[in-house]
Amino acid sequence: MSKTEQKRSFVPELELVIQKQWSEVRRGTVFTLLNGASLRVLSPGRWNRMPGPDFRNAKLELNGTPLRGDVEIHGKTSDWIAHGHGGDPAYGGVILHVVRHDDTSPGNVAFLPESAVLVLSEAGEGDDLAETKPQAACAAYFAKMTPDELETFLSDAGADRLKLRADERLRMMISAGTTKAFLSAVAEQLGVPDNREVFRTLAERLREYQEDELTAHFEALVWGESGLLPDPAADKRLTGDGRALASAWWDEWWPLRKNGGEGLFFRRTCRPLNSPERRLAMLGAVGRTFLPDPCGQLAGILKCGSADLILETIRERLSGGEAFWDAHTSFRSAELKHRAALFGRPRVESLFADVILPVLAAYAKLIHDDTLEARVFELFRTMPPLQSNLVVRRMQALCLPGRKNAVKGAAAQQGLIHLYKTHCEAQASDCGVCRLYHSFASEP
Repeated sequence: MSKTEQKRSFVPELELVIQKQWSEVRRGTVFTLLNGASLRVLSPGRWNRMPGPDFRNAKLELNGTPLRGDVEIHGKTSDWIAHGHGGDPAYGGVILHVVRHDDTSPGNVAFLPESAVLVLSEAGEGDDLAETKPQAACAAYFAKMTPDELETFLSDAGADRLKLRADERLRMMISAGTTKAFLSAVAEQLGVPDNREVFRTLAERLREYQEDELTAHFEALVWGESGLLPDPAADKRLTGDGRALASAWWDEWWPLRKNGGEGLFFRRTCRPLNSPERRLAMLGAVGRTFLPDPCGQLAGILKCGSADLILETIRERLSGGEAFWDAHTSFRSAELKHRAALFGRPRVESLFADVILPVLAAYAKLIHDDTLEARVFELFRTMPPLQSNLVVRRMQALCLPGRKNAVKGAAAQQGLIHLYKTHCEAQASDCGVCRLYHSFASEP
């Protein structure tokens, strides 16, 4: 079951109806709140299908005062208390509580949020709601582009995103070296979406070790510093291969330990096959495969030929020695009925586009290798589309309605993400102040 399915399975039907209704509120709509205040919607926010507030990064005006934050949806006001949001820091950024029914009372008012409350009546009862699914203002301009023009525009935006990410990796290479910069990039990517900060902290801990220590003991250091390596002497739940693996890494890590593996807390909202343990196993496998010279090795693989051949070469190298993790989700789990490869093709494609290519673009800059840099961008533009994600699907729905097949490659997908991060997210999807929209509108 996906994270979206997990969250939806716990959301009452009425809340889903209200969420859809709120998502379709036309920009500029004005509502009157319970306390008589005027609320103008500049952007309803991004519908969040994972744990946390229902809409992220909304942009509103309350009596003319701009507000930016999250929106939470409930059937009735007291559901805020029933769902335990009051003590949850994830809901600290809620600026608007949208409900169908208000049941505030003297007995519960002290436990409700201080954010504004909007009672959203059913569609057609006087509220100015959109009759059709909302579109981004720039959609009309994208609609005028031919398929080739659109593909070029989006691929160029994707290349801009690749350059920006390469600049970030180059700064890390200059400060920490190419090997540690590569490992940090892999760790950060594997932490998405739930444990990005935890994996960043883990990468910082690993950078405290010398490169020769990382090369010789990388997997043991990953597990020890993560805090998820069970103590085989104390953990009675370990059996068989799980105990043997944990014992080997514990004995290897313990004499070298720097932080003791304390203080990292991993969220477990994902399905078991995406468990933090399997993500750590992926990180360990990448280090085991490509250390001590990951950039040099990967630069050599880029000479293999087509993008497909390169991806398959990387997948084959990463898949060696993963017998335990192809059949388990943790050290203590029972063996899976059906083996699940730690590195399937979609995972390798994501790793290649999000980590390897930006790192190698930075490496090419560092060593002044124009040929390697050109090869990176050539491969990027010829990569097949990656597995879609929520941002890509959202941007397609808002900006490219009716053109499902318009995004043909990974570069164009990355271009949509770049436009979202640079414009939509930065401006809370308020098209009225979007620089991209105004650049289109200023064209003759």
